[in-house]
This record gives sequence, C-alpha cells and structure tokens, in this order.
Amino acid sequence: MNKRLLSLALLASGTAALATPGLLRGEAPLETQRGYSIHSIDSAPEPTKEVLQWYVENFQFVPHLAGVMADAPALSRSYWQLQQNLTSMGSLTPPENNIVQLAVAVENECQYCVAGHTLAGKMYFQSSEEQLQALRMNAKLSEPKFNALRDFALQVMDSRGRVTAAQLKSFMDAGYTRQQSLDVVANVAAKVMSNYTNQIAETPIDDPMKPLAEGLPFKEDRKSVAR
Repeated sequence: MNKRLLSLALLASGTAALATPGLLRGEAPLETQRGYSIHSIDSAPEPTKEVLQWYVENFQFVPHLAGVMADAPALSRSYWQLQQNLTSMGSLTPPENNIVQLAVAVENECQYCVAGHTLAGKMYFQSSEEQLQALRMNAKLSEPKFNALRDFALQVMDSRGRVTAAQLKSFMDAGYTRQQSLDVVANVAAKVMSNYTNQIAETPIDDPMKPLAEGLPFKEDRKSVAR
C-alpha cells in the first residue's frame, strides 16, 4: 500500500495516531504486565529486526504483538513468514484469509487480534467494511460462500481438525477445494500463534487500536483455565 492510501486508511479507521514517530522505535523495550518484553526495532534480537521493519513499512508502526513475538525469533519469523506465504502462495484470497483469521480471533475471544485484524483488514487484506463488521459481531456475512468458509474454519478449530465428511462436503459444495481446506488450516495455525501469545504474555492493546477493540460481543477473560 502506498503512503497516500495508507494515510487515507488510517484516517478512515480513526487511527491516524499510528503515524506518531514515537511508536516506531525506542531505546529500550517496554514490558507487559507479565514481564514479557515488547521490542522496538532497536531492541529486537537481530533475526527479528527484519520482521519489525516490515510492520513499519506496511503499517507505519510496530504492533505490541510483533514486539512481544520478537523475543522468540522462531515464533516471530514463523508467524510473519506464514502470513507472507498465505499471501504469495495461498489458494484463498486476502479477504478470505482475513475471514478465517478474524473468525478464529472472535471465537478465541482475543480482543487484541480482533482489533488487529479489523485494522489489517482495512489496510492489508482488502476486507470490506461489511465483512469486518459481520465478523466482529459474529453475524452472518452477506455472501453464502463466505459463511461456509467461516463455518468450516471454526469446525476445523473446534474439532482439532477432525471435521466430518459432511462438513468437508458442505465446504466444497460452497465452491472451495481440498487445497483451500488445507489453507484454512494454515490460517488457523497463524491465529493459534498470535491469540495464544497474547493470552500468555497479556499483550496490551496498542493505543491506536483500542477503539477497534470496543463494542465486541464478548469480554475477554484472561484468567487461566483449569483442566
């Protein structure tokens, strides 16, 4: 996205504060309440500086999630590269990738990722406003094919991949392929990385993203779950 379109997207989403220079770099990392570092480009380990630079180039700031992930290069680079692979080699369109990822974030009640994928939907995934609002509110999408995609994604996640033959057939009857069913798995995996990171680290929502975390049909509960 060029800088003019990026500025327009920021203004349209009420997040023009993302352009604040202080959000781009810092002399020392911040910390989450659980003591996890939130790195800037300056403080990040060498293998993850490239990742954080990508966020600056594409979003004009380093999201706290990326800053937390930066402390673990294997996680940071895996999440970043998976998103790149889905864009460059995946069989789903960018809006379809975001449908899966935002639906999973809502299902996991991760306010950070719901806000993040609302913003990224506007700026990176080419999602429509109708899609974003329907997904955020867990409401039906206007296109039946997209509802089938969301339903299948949640079935994959909830069943740990053990979808029934009928569920797979319903997905394919909607116009999808076996390859696309596997790219759904990749999208779900991406959100396992980010949703779970946010819950473990208690990643604070970036100030410019806080308005996008409001008005959701759930209240995030970060209490540990006994098993």
